Amino acid sequence: MSEVVELAIVGAGPAGMSAAVAAREQGVEVLVLDEQAAPGGQIYRNVEAVASGRPGAAHALGEDYRAGAALVRAFRRCGARHMPSTAVWEIGAVARRQDASAPFELGILRSGSAKFMRARCVIAATGAQERAVPIPGATLPGVMSVGAAQTLLKSSGLVPDAPAVIAGSGPLVYVVASQLLRAGAPLRAVLFTAAPAARIRRRPRALPAALAMPGALRKGLAWRREMARAGVETLDVANLALDGVDRVESVCFTHRERSRSMPAPLVLLHEGVVPSVHLTLAAQIEHAWDERQHAFRPARDQWGNTSEPGLLVAGDGAGILGAEAAMVAGRVAALEAAHRLGKIDSRRRDALARPHHASLARHWRFREFLDIAFEPDETVLRPSRPGLVVCRCEEVDVSEIDRVLAHGCLGPNQAKAFTRCGMGPCQGRMCGTIVSEIFAKRRRTGVGEVGHYRIRPPVKPLTVGELAALGDTGPEPAATEGA
Repeated sequence: MSEVVELAIVGAGPAGMSAAVAAREQGVEVLVLDEQAAPGGQIYRNVEAVASGRPGAAHALGEDYRAGAALVRAFRRCGARHMPSTAVWEIGAVARRQDASAPFELGILRSGSAKFMRARCVIAATGAQERAVPIPGATLPGVMSVGAAQTLLKSSGLVPDAPAVIAGSGPLVYVVASQLLRAGAPLRAVLFTAAPAARIRRRPRALPAALAMPGALRKGLAWRREMARAGVETLDVANLALDGVDRVESVCFTHRERSRSMPAPLVLLHEGVVPSVHLTLAAQIEHAWDERQHAFRPARDQWGNTSEPGLLVAGDGAGILGAEAAMVAGRVAALEAAHRLGKIDSRRRDALARPHHASLARHWRFREFLDIAFEPDETVLRPSRPGLVVCRCEEVDVSEIDRVLAHGCLGPNQAKAFTRCGMGPCQGRMCGTIVSEIFAKRRRTGVGEVGHYRIRPPVKPLTVGELAALGDTGPEPAATEGA
């Protein structure tokens, strides 16, 4: 491996692995950095071990999950260097802004040791994270996210033994409900907070978008039938709240304008996923507010290029499209990286990418349908209940945000200084979008105008000792005029 690697890829999920395979096909030297011990990302987490040693879990997780094993095999054979259990806490481009030929500087943490590495080109394939669900009772023991339940099933084969209620919105609700049923979990009910059928009726333009990928639509209908066959109660609900003393005991909601309460020792919440953007925000590249997905994402072109030349984004970290589309986007970004590195000319890049661009167009069209059908409710996006906790790390509730707003606070960053909201261990990952939405609602402006927290490196926890041990591992500081 040369001192400066040609292409560094952050993340070994569907986009990152596909990018590595495609880049290696064009003769690019590739280094893939990933926090997990094995490739797969969140979607294909632990897929090698599950596919080879846990046939029951592999069946429960479904064909789409098992298909990830083939991608992992291709990734391991492609010749890319893989650094697992490695956290990337910074993508630095300061030197590049003074000298365009300078490499990127990546801060990494591995085996308790922090250091810098350099790359001529970077693809950030950071994936997605679940949207926070700020509803009454969400912090009670016995409440967890749908994604966390799925992670336990993938990583350890753990299945709930108590009757579970899934509540929320988004395609992952269907996916995980089906997986838990096949794994033998006692699933009591699925409560849909978005009422997808009603939303589609109110916005008929969603139907043509659904036909862009009829196979995906049939798959969703099959999951719904699977729940019906298993006798799982499925309801469209509003005013969702959780009740309990020392732990969650029941789910309260409104169904057909009637208040109901359902016993529930285990509740799994979900309100869709959003791009994981902390690393790209800290890199100080341009980000845009996506009105349809209610999330910030890096501003990028059709190739994944960002406002920083040589830094590309791919997969759900650049906009939520799902695993299949992430693999396609990873290949497109890899072809652009190969072109930037001089491995292929623009004609070959364009010819190889043409079918991928057509595929991504279909995925974006279908995503329009999903964004309409599963748009989170206003009470989730912009909570207004005074005592509702927004920032769990610092225990800041809606009333405290309203208080600083009433005193003239201009935005999330100033609110952070007054309330510590966003200054906890998650660094605003869970509360950032919610706080921006609250400010936009109260100030009657767009979330893009309000903006996001300013994120600074390190975006992963580092000890003072780890920082001090960096010593001279980084590049020489750039000379300044008059120095």
